[in-house]
Amino acid sequence: MSIHQALYPIREVSEQTGVNSVTLRAWQRRFGLLNPQRTAKGHRLYSEQDIARVHDIVSWLEKGVPISQVKPLLEQQPSNEVLDNWQQQIELLLAASFALKASKLNQLLDQLTSLYPYGLVMNKVLIPWLKQCDEDCVTRADGTIVMVWLQQQIKQRFYTRLQLANQTNQGLAVWLLQVGERPWWQLLLQANEWALAGYRVTTLHLPDLTPLPLVMDRIEANDILFDLPAQVTTNQKQLFNQLGSHAYLTGEFAVLHQVNLGLKVADCRQPKEAWQ
Repeated sequence: MSIHQALYPIREVSEQTGVNSVTLRAWQRRFGLLNPQRTAKGHRLYSEQDIARVHDIVSWLEKGVPISQVKPLLEQQPSNEVLDNWQQQIELLLAASFALKASKLNQLLDQLTSLYPYGLVMNKVLIPWLKQCDEDCVTRADGTIVMVWLQQQIKQRFYTRLQLANQTNQGLAVWLLQVGERPWWQLLLQANEWALAGYRVTTLHLPDLTPLPLVMDRIEANDILFDLPAQVTTNQKQLFNQLGSHAYLTGEFAVLHQVNLGLKVADCRQPKEAWQ
């Protein structure tokens, strides 16, 4: 290895790859997927090759390969067979949900969020699982009880994690505003993604934006992130003209509204300077 090769601390690797430091350490200790160098004080230092390997690992995870089976795929010519780990995880979470097994549910969630990047877990497992729960509860005789129980479990878990992250994060303070009717879990999952990226997040769900100008001077945040519905009214468009340069778009319809509203799209996986 060249003595001039650039080396990066774990914090920078996490920022570049979107994989948090806890997960990077677990990949090294439990699965031998990474082998970073160490400083005299024992701090991990990662090379460009290590970072490329992290991206390769994430690519396999996105295809549904369990983390425990990634290592041989990195070191040999892979076959065309892809294991649908994500669907298996969804089914396990559904079973724990309808059985009202809190300990099993938390065990599964702990494993997922510690071994896989949160954004990947959110999109591949958490959102499909909760969508399926919502749909199934509509047709089940016990659906109301299951849904109330599940909401309590999820809100307790993710609000607690959000509060702890807000106490320790050193990043920018942002307000995450969700507008319009949405699934009960969407704002909470999204807020945790921003918190895990180092931001201090305040959440607010509004039926519409009409009263927002009344409190703008009281919002203590560097930026306001708007998760808008697919349809935006004329009055809402006019409102954004009054908000200045600290308003950004986020969520599934952000790109749809980007040109129409003249706002940038915020991405927690990128530094603010790269938002566009």
